[in-house]
Amino acid sequence: MAAIKKIYSFTNKKDIWRLVLSPSGYLVIEERDLTSKEVFFNCLTFHDGKVMLKNFQLDEKYWIGIEAVHDNFIFFHKFKKPDMPNHKGVYAFDILNQKIIWQHEDFVFQLAEGNSVYVFQPTFEGRNYFSLNIASGEVIRNLESNYEEINKLRINSMNNDFQKSFLFPQQISAAGNDMAAEDFFTAIDDPNNLVGSLNFLEYNNFNLISYHAKNKNGTLNNYFKVFDSKKQKWILKEIINTNISKMIPDSFFVKDNLLFLLVEKTRLVVYKFLV
Repeated sequence: MAAIKKIYSFTNKKDIWRLVLSPSGYLVIEERDLTSKEVFFNCLTFHDGKVMLKNFQLDEKYWIGIEAVHDNFIFFHKFKKPDMPNHKGVYAFDILNQKIIWQHEDFVFQLAEGNSVYVFQPTFEGRNYFSLNIASGEVIRNLESNYEEINKLRINSMNNDFQKSFLFPQQISAAGNDMAAEDFFTAIDDPNNLVGSLNFLEYNNFNLISYHAKNKNGTLNNYFKVFDSKKQKWILKEIINTNISKMIPDSFFVKDNLLFLLVEKTRLVVYKFLV
């Protein structure tokens, strides 16, 4: 039996800008068309790829992004000014009913926890914090300038079991003393054409690597491979980006027993490790 199996893929042939997974089992995919200046949002159940939402757009077609995905809600934000990082507004989208159920133009999202959404309102003196009912957007508490409570909630949300279960690759260099680097640089067909470092991740008895190699025309190909150390063989080999002008980092990660692999910046392929 194969040790790895493709379970689904997703593409709309647009650049995938961001992936957001949630404890409630959702994967929200943000796609951007840089030519038409439009952003599209898609939602799948991340364990099996069931489509819950496809090509959703808000009234603002481009200057909008995802704050968080919590329970059955996606929280969006607009920007205070185009091309500037400051967020503005909170827009709560109900995934099951597929509509915006409440919004606050003057608040800025901080975090969602339990049945509450924590936001702030900028003031001349700083920030006033509020907790809102997640389903209605109604103000539950005025926390005024109590940043300590917000900070504790934020730290807890970043250190929960769900966040800790993600596995991301690390960079290793041929010039270093890392034994993993010494072993897995042999996986490269032509090491002389290697550009940059290897991205390396160890998951159970599997070793995952991604690297870039120079083509004869001066462009780069980005390779991805999975080695089964128990069976002592390569079980997956893919070229995930072809004829690119610069290196593309962060092309894969592992969550639970699932491998999320971004191909040509426009296609997400999800594999399942079977042992």
